[in-house]
Amino acid sequence: MSNTQIVRDFIAAWNANDIDRACDMMAEDIFYHNVPMEPIRGREAARTMLKAMGPMETVNWELLAIAENGDAVLTERVDGFTFKGGKKIAIPLMGIFRIRNGEIAEWKDYFDLGDFQRQMAG
Repeated sequence: MSNTQIVRDFIAAWNANDIDRACDMMAEDIFYHNVPMEPIRGREAARTMLKAMGPMETVNWELLAIAENGDAVLTERVDGFTFKGGKKIAIPLMGIFRIRNGEIAEWKDYFDLGDFQRQMAG
């Protein structure tokens, strides 16, 4: 399976609102960094943080562009979430995934934290 397909499958798991399946695609020692927030190390720490976002009704990660270069897969996305109670947010971002032995070993997303905070507060 190509590295691009691994990332596409990861996005499909998110769009199925299956955080556990998405996390299971990560390496045990994953380095996960939502830039500009603090990085997280380890699959279970990432799972805990991602589930702390709260219960979601729907997830829609719109993949605008994807490119592969060796072990790196770059994505341009708009990550959309609808939370229980109807709150919706949509965050444009750039993501970089590094694949090792068929697993996501590094995941970094670059986004506007102020935009995210405004949407969460609104």
